[in-house]
Amino acid sequence: MESHARLAKVGSRLWECIEELFKRLAPHIGEAECTVLGDSAFGCSPMVALCQKYGWHYLFRICAHHTCQPYAPAGHLLPSRRVCDVVATQGSRFYGRVRLWQEEQLETNLSAYWDPHEEEALLVISDRPAGGARLREYRLRWRVESTFQDLKSRGWQWESCHVRRLDRIDRMLLVLFLAVWWLVHGAASCMHHGKRDRYDRHDRRDKSIFRIGRLYLLDLAGNSSRLCERKKCLLFRGSSVKWRFSLRF
Repeated sequence: MESHARLAKVGSRLWECIEELFKRLAPHIGEAECTVLGDSAFGCSPMVALCQKYGWHYLFRICAHHTCQPYAPAGHLLPSRRVCDVVATQGSRFYGRVRLWQEEQLETNLSAYWDPHEEEALLVISDRPAGGARLREYRLRWRVESTFQDLKSRGWQWESCHVRRLDRIDRMLLVLFLAVWWLVHGAASCMHHGKRDRYDRHDRRDKSIFRIGRLYLLDLAGNSSRLCERKKCLLFRGSSVKWRFSLRF
């Protein structure tokens, strides 16, 4: 019982933090149309309720084991089932209105498709009409996944940071993103000179820009005997008057 209470407290604190973030964003968004995208960790009732409170669209992935009741073409509810059973075979798809969850029920639109090349179906819910457009919109979120990994497990290990003071976090983030900027610049230089294949697969693009930049800069620093070659990898270049960001490769 104590562990459940602790988990409930952590969950409550999480939604308080997210709502505080929403409050800060709302004045900047104003009357513009806004869609909040999130993976299955955010495909839950509290997150949907926050989006509805602020009048924003939502597009969330949901877990396959969640339950739903699809609406039949005649308008009545069909028996409850797991969401994954709506698209039980590879190649199948479903676009339609459902009643999601059992305890905190939600009327929403489910877009589901099991790509034959994937191990499981993609299941997303939205307040906007279901269809292939919702799946395409959600796939845009995957473009940032490599950046998240670069900042965390495959890069700077940001999730291991124990800093809690906001002013120190601000300074750390400044250094962090300057470093990311530097590595992206290095990767751009690498590709500009046609050297990407030295660090990435030939049959497909496997490594992120971040990782290519890191490998390229390490190669320059370790193997180049000429100072001018090493200077090419510097993010800023000094002059007699000021420092300038270098766009030249």
